Amino acid sequence: MKLRNNPAKQFLSGFIASLLIVFILGGNCLGAPSLELYGTFHAMGIIVTIGADADPDHNATTMVQYREGKQAFREGFPLTRVSDTRFVGSLFWLNPGKSYDVQVTILDPGSVLDGLVLSAAANTKNEIVIPEPTKSLYVSPDGNGTACSPEEPCSLSEAIDQVMPGDEIVLGAGIYYVGNIYLPRSGREHAPIVIRSAPGVEAILDGSDPNYFHWTDIGSGIWHTEVNVSNTHLVCADGHRLYPYGSMEDLNTLKWGISGFFSSGTDLYVKFTDNTDPNQVTMIVSRHNHAFYIERDWIYLVNLTFRYYGQGSYAKAIYINNASNNLIQECTFAVNDLGIGIKRESHRNVIQDCNFYDTIFNWPWDSVKSGSRLETGGIRFYDPMTGRGTVIRRNVFHDFFDGFGVCPASTAGVTNETDVYENLVYQIGDDGIETDGQASNVRIWKNTFHDVLMGISLAPVYTGPVYAIRNLIYNTGVGNNNYSGSPFKFNSGYAKSGCMYLFHNTCYAGLPGNNGIYIKAPGLWENIISRNNIWAGTKYALNDYNTSQPIDFDYDDLYTSNPDEFIYWGEGPNRHIHDLETFRSITGQEQHGLNAEPEFNNIDTGDYGLKSDSKLIDAGTTIPGINDDFSGNAPDIGAFERKCIFDGDGDGDVDGIDLATFALEATENFRAFAQEFGRSDCI
Repeated sequence: MKLRNNPAKQFLSGFIASLLIVFILGGNCLGAPSLELYGTFHAMGIIVTIGADADPDHNATTMVQYREGKQAFREGFPLTRVSDTRFVGSLFWLNPGKSYDVQVTILDPGSVLDGLVLSAAANTKNEIVIPEPTKSLYVSPDGNGTACSPEEPCSLSEAIDQVMPGDEIVLGAGIYYVGNIYLPRSGREHAPIVIRSAPGVEAILDGSDPNYFHWTDIGSGIWHTEVNVSNTHLVCADGHRLYPYGSMEDLNTLKWGISGFFSSGTDLYVKFTDNTDPNQVTMIVSRHNHAFYIERDWIYLVNLTFRYYGQGSYAKAIYINNASNNLIQECTFAVNDLGIGIKRESHRNVIQDCNFYDTIFNWPWDSVKSGSRLETGGIRFYDPMTGRGTVIRRNVFHDFFDGFGVCPASTAGVTNETDVYENLVYQIGDDGIETDGQASNVRIWKNTFHDVLMGISLAPVYTGPVYAIRNLIYNTGVGNNNYSGSPFKFNSGYAKSGCMYLFHNTCYAGLPGNNGIYIKAPGLWENIISRNNIWAGTKYALNDYNTSQPIDFDYDDLYTSNPDEFIYWGEGPNRHIHDLETFRSITGQEQHGLNAEPEFNNIDTGDYGLKSDSKLIDAGTTIPGINDDFSGNAPDIGAFERKCIFDGDGDGDVDGIDLATFALEATENFRAFAQEFGRSDCI
């Protein structure tokens, strides 16, 4: 794919071609191709729509060019055709708050569309800056009155009644036993309503009942009490969640072998595997379904703790419904049925720098699947969800069954435009992240997943495309189950997935009996395109049990520490493949791939960068718009580009110590070393 040398000439010719297209299609714009751009902080969605009969043989493709401001145009990653009338794609690694010109050239030889250039400009989203408040309202757990001042703090409900756009509510230290809070008004752009804790203190919003309950032994190890709110779904003992059994019979037998409870109206029963007396431990019983119901815009929640929201059905700490431009920042979500739920026309919401956790990582896999209603995690999008532009970044998720989900099951906007990046996800009993459902322009990059059963679930992703770029996924196959793990999951018994792009991911199984990547059945998809990834297993490097479905793998490193196996391929007589050349000849895959030990810096400390002598350095392929900033002669394989070849000791500096590491007698080696000498940004 070549860049054209004269962008101005291209723009002019494209404009003339566009006029011709309009004329040919009837002298109006109803059937003319259109270009939509949708910017987030660091990415931009591109959507091209053509007429239903414009490309009857369905063979048109696209070329993308873009630039920031008045810079030279650069080549972007091509769009993906997702229907007869629509092409979808993304730009990556953009700067916030900048204007970008985008040109899409339609390539369709022999068609009136061929050579048509669509041009548009759009801005990326500005980074969020919380403005100085117009007014501050101060609250405390036992506040009263209407002053809402530092000297006379009011209650949280009173401050919410008073707060106006541009104001802030400042929560003092302590526990607020509150729930079902409805915000009466929205903030505005540049004048949000901010609800935050006071500096240096912890303000806890608690959904549990603060009252003490006496428990009565009714025999067979079962204890009973009567609570104040019916149908709780969250009960904890000494901070650990108890399993919600569905009947007294199941509780009595402890069907899943773990301590639990059964709720019937206001009657609550518990039983422990070790016959604990609940009067002797700290028992928590949830009485609120949610803390905040947000059906407003420009609401900022900052540095708050939410815990124990789990009463009734679909409980969650925060419910965002038909609400846009809201911010959840630096908050902690501790043992809730769900941290944040998002639904309907909710656009451009940002969840960043938060900590989400529960205590169910080691629950039996089958128990969670059998009616627990806890396949939720930290964040979940619900049908119908047609909002776009959600950003989930720099958060931590741990000790859930599923870490979090970022796609609605079946309904979405034209595209999702959802960005998920730089999150840390660990100790997850099933999927680290689920994109299962309607997923078009979902972008997942630079996240770390470890100690999970599956890293990223794409099972299924309707429409597409979905991009997974430069993620680190290691120690798969964990949890209380009998399954082997994989960095990616594709199998489902549902409808067909769209295109999935896997670029520059570092995937290391780590634990015994796990694959570098496992492609299971059943499942249907348009394609899985894999480039520049490390697939390092302890059983097979690649296990494809669903060879009826297309894949396109090349320039990857396929490696297993198992000396007796290499690749498992389908069900035929050649399913055990022991070398790369045989794999290439049988399948046509990985024509430029490697079979080499990755040579990570230090897996014991979680450093999965490449050592200076790794064969994966400069062994990848260039992908337009994805890895243009590579160092050396070509991109490295894996998530981490080694910036300096001669940083021999891996300390980030090229200095005199590194002289001893390399043989510099050859003139070309010496010159290359001299160019890097003195650099201190190699990591």
